Amino acid sequence: MDLEMVFNELSARTLAPDISIARQWMSELIRTMVAAKGCGLKGIRTQADFHTMVLAENYPLSRWRNDNEVNREERTFLRTLATKAPLSVDIPNLEIKIKVENPDCEFSLEGSQAEGFKVAYYLETLAISLNSESLWNRSRLNLELIQIDDNEDLIEESVEVLHASHKNHVLEHADWIKKRQQTGVADGLELWNRRSELFSSLEFCDRTSDQIQSLIDPKMLRQVVRKLLELDALSKNWTDGAVDLEKLPSKVSPESESRLKQFREQLNIKCLDGKKRIFSLHIRMTPGAWRLHFCTELGPGKIIIGYIGPKIE
Repeated sequence: MDLEMVFNELSARTLAPDISIARQWMSELIRTMVAAKGCGLKGIRTQADFHTMVLAENYPLSRWRNDNEVNREERTFLRTLATKAPLSVDIPNLEIKIKVENPDCEFSLEGSQAEGFKVAYYLETLAISLNSESLWNRSRLNLELIQIDDNEDLIEESVEVLHASHKNHVLEHADWIKKRQQTGVADGLELWNRRSELFSSLEFCDRTSDQIQSLIDPKMLRQVVRKLLELDALSKNWTDGAVDLEKLPSKVSPESESRLKQFREQLNIKCLDGKKRIFSLHIRMTPGAWRLHFCTELGPGKIIIGYIGPKIE
C-alpha cells in the first residue's frame, strides 16, 4: 500500500542563525526525503503554510527555491515531490480522517501541539523534520496523546512516532517501512488468513479466529495489526530468559488479583496444545476499551495470543 511522509511543522519554529545554516538544514532535509522516497514513500503531507515557511531572517522557502547557490537537483526534487496540504487532505480512510480532524484529540511534545506527528501516528507512517534542534536528531519520539474517547472519558497516554531528520534515521526504519507496506490488510478475514505470514513468532488460540475475522472497523483493525506486529518483533528477539516487556512500545499490564478472581473462567483460555493457560497480560487499544491478552508461558520465541476484543466484563 502507498505511504507518505508527514512534515513536522514544529521543526520549522526555529530560524537558522544565517542563510548558510538554512541551506545546510534544507540540504539535510532533502537527503532525508530522498532516502524516504527510495524506501517507497510516495510523497509528503504538510501544513498549508509549508511553502511560506521562513528558514532564516529574510530567507523564506520561496527564496531558497530560487537561490542559485543551492544545488539545482535539491531545488528540483522539492518542486517535483508530490505534496499534499493541508495534512488531512485526501485521506481515503474516513475513520482515520475523522480522527485526524477531531479537535478533542491532541498530540503534544514538550507542551507544544503537534499536528504533523498526530497525522503520522494515525497513518502509521514516518514523520520528517528539519534538523533545526537537537530534539529532532532522533529516530523515534514519544508524544503525549490526550483525547476524549467514545465513552467521553479523558485518556492520556504516551505514544511513539517513527521519525527522521537524517537519511540514517530513514535507513534505520527501512525494514519497518517495507513491512508496513506489506501489512496493509482490508479486513479481519484477510488478517486471519495472513497471520502466519505476518506474525511468524506468534501463536493464536482458536477463540481468536472469530475475534479477528469479525474486525471491520478500519481504525480498530490497524490498531490490532500494530499491536500484533509489536508482539511479533518482541517474540522474535526473545531468545532466552524471561521476556523483557519494557522493550514493547505499548504499555503492558497484568490483571489485578480481584479481576483474576472475578473473571478467571474468561481468562483461562485453551491453547493449541490443548492446555488452558491464564492470559493476564494485556495491551490496551483506544479509543474505547479494547484489550489484547497474551501469554508468555511457552518461553522464548513464542508468544500466545488468547483474546482480542472489548474489555472483559
